[in-house]
Amino acid sequence: MPRATDILIVLTYAMIAVVAALAFDRFGLMSTSFAWLMGAFVFLIAGQAHSAAARSIERKTFEQEIHELQAANLSIIEEMEAAQARIETIAGAIRAEAVEREAALTNEVKVLEDLVRRMGAVPPSQRGATIAPDATGDIDIEVVRDALEQNRVDLYLQPVVSLPQRKTYFYESYTRLRDAKGAIIAPAVFIRAAEEAGLVGEVDNLLLFRCIQIVRRLTKSDRRIGIFCNLSLRSLTDETFFPAFLDFMRRNSDLAGSLIFEISQNAFDERSPAAARNMARLADYGFRFSIDQVRNLDIDLAEMQRAGIRFAKVEGQRLIEAVRTGEQIAQIEAGAIRPEDIAGLFARYGVDLIAEKIESESTVVEILDIDVAYAQGHLFGEPRPVKEEILETTADSVRLAS
Repeated sequence: MPRATDILIVLTYAMIAVVAALAFDRFGLMSTSFAWLMGAFVFLIAGQAHSAAARSIERKTFEQEIHELQAANLSIIEEMEAAQARIETIAGAIRAEAVEREAALTNEVKVLEDLVRRMGAVPPSQRGATIAPDATGDIDIEVVRDALEQNRVDLYLQPVVSLPQRKTYFYESYTRLRDAKGAIIAPAVFIRAAEEAGLVGEVDNLLLFRCIQIVRRLTKSDRRIGIFCNLSLRSLTDETFFPAFLDFMRRNSDLAGSLIFEISQNAFDERSPAAARNMARLADYGFRFSIDQVRNLDIDLAEMQRAGIRFAKVEGQRLIEAVRTGEQIAQIEAGAIRPEDIAGLFARYGVDLIAEKIESESTVVEILDIDVAYAQGHLFGEPRPVKEEILETTADSVRLAS
């Protein structure tokens, strides 16, 4: 209680004592000396009562403060325990993620080492095999092997756009090799060299693996990117490569929304039971498939749906030709389906139709009459190499080299 208040209270009690003494004396209730003694006694009793009341109030206040401190202390302890639990949860998640990343990296290195080892295991009789497939020049398998071992693998992307807006929704990827001098090795050349040396399967596998490594880096900052990546029938049926590759994809199943495996129609039709099972395993992890080079439009859409096929690419001119001649499409009797209903028929089975190799505006006009939702071709953009800085830093979206 403030000191000034205490002084006022004491003065008040003193005045009460004086008034009481004067009253006792005035009314003759007692002698003057005894009246003043009684006044002093009243002052003492009042002071003691006030002191006791003040101590009681202070004690209650002190007890209340202690209670509040105890409650605050308990609250702090609870918050600390909750924070510690959150820290332990986060630490556990970080440790688990680190273990997962380490396992994925170990698996990735193992796959690459195995592929490179298999590339190097060429019989002496086949080493140095040199071919001249066309005017692009000669090349031997050692140049191809060196390009793969030194990671001189570039990713080219070509946009797949929506119609009629022409907004880019997907990209198709193409892998290209460079020799030690930086010159591009044409696909026909290195594939022929690989076939000559009996290494085409290893080359297919390495190119596929390199493509996925690059796609994984591209999609770090934007999971909305959808990229078609070619998958050969040899890779699907390679009993040495595919189990490790499947485990790698399982560990990178977060790419399922961005990566679409693409095989040709012939490969899809000729796939073995083992290849079909391996496709199903990839589909179990959420990965989608596309078929390209579609020449026969009388396809079984139900079978494609069961196999996880979500896209079908048909050359624009081939699609227009099928409509003009009234061919049988998707097991629908010839002439029984209107051109504008073809894309809808595919869509009912979860398959988006893509018109590819579009090179003129007149073709676009006819494709729009068929109501195809997506298109691809040089008219909308040629395949261009991904800039190196995109692979080194995160980007807001995929940019292509000009």
